[in-house]
Amino acid sequence: MTDNTTAESLVQDSAAPLAAVELPSGRFLAVNLPLAKALGSTVEALTGSSSLDQVSAAERHSAELGFQALADGQLTGYQAIRTHDSPGNLGQPFSVWVNAVDLDGARVGLISVTPASVTPAAGRDAELPALPAPMVRELGDAVLGTVDGDWRIDRISQDVTEFLGITPEQCVGVPVLGAIHPSDVPGFIAGVEHARRGGRSVALAVRLSAKEPQWCEVSAVFAVVSPELPPAMAFALIRAGSGTGTAADAARESRLEKHLLRIADELHAAGLLPRLQQLPTLSDNPRLGLLTSREWAVLTRLLDGQRAAAIADDLVVSQSTVRNHLSSIYAKLRVDGQVDLIRTLRGETTGQ
Repeated sequence: MTDNTTAESLVQDSAAPLAAVELPSGRFLAVNLPLAKALGSTVEALTGSSSLDQVSAAERHSAELGFQALADGQLTGYQAIRTHDSPGNLGQPFSVWVNAVDLDGARVGLISVTPASVTPAAGRDAELPALPAPMVRELGDAVLGTVDGDWRIDRISQDVTEFLGITPEQCVGVPVLGAIHPSDVPGFIAGVEHARRGGRSVALAVRLSAKEPQWCEVSAVFAVVSPELPPAMAFALIRAGSGTGTAADAARESRLEKHLLRIADELHAAGLLPRLQQLPTLSDNPRLGLLTSREWAVLTRLLDGQRAAAIADDLVVSQSTVRNHLSSIYAKLRVDGQVDLIRTLRGETTGQ
């Protein structure tokens, strides 16, 4: 049984709306004030109650399955759009991210809740909600990519070379199940099925085939981007943290900081993943494999029609940083500016 005092110390000082819940029951162990306000309630009223009572009756079974998957270790996290029904917020959609953490020897769910700008009827193809600045930072040490309906890699960013010691060209056409350690395949399949049945994204720890060492442990975020079976997917690979603390207080603060940063990275990546389908595959334009994950983040927003100022705000970087990324993209894709770039990516011209 987890000590509620420890759970409170994990969430109470965060500016982000956070709560710790017991797994798999979903009972609130601790709630901070921003999350209570987001749900139109109080810390006292929520603490000790069931988080399942905060979602619509139609979504409770899906939420129960997600908590069970986290408790069993099949997932390390997942994102979903949930509908909150309360007297003042009937039908209010929320983007919910639940991440599993180890606390006092028990597996606990760390929940972040953000009001969504989509309606429940919009479905899974609706645009993901924008994230508040405190929960977003520039996409960093990550690899972005997509998997086609045959579960073969068809897009992957240049970062994979530093990450796994292999080139994007070596990844194209590789079956994703062949790149995952055999012992991790059942958890991966369970996670994809969970995402297909109602989650927006799932996160799980997996070992991937790499040049050195042979297997590299990463935190993988997958988003299902098509209704077909098997579904096409987009993914982000985030390097697993390795640091540990020794003093109890320092370890607790370090744990909170790491999990908040990890949640921020994964939420940010999840918002980006659906946009990757706008890009040509590497078979159609191999030079896209020269771009980093940061450059892909800028490029996909450019294709959405955003200007440099809006992209900078979205990614929480300066406009000069966005312009530097664009200059690098132009050089790598051998285009002469934004118009030429968009035409090239849409197949209207080819780079020189």
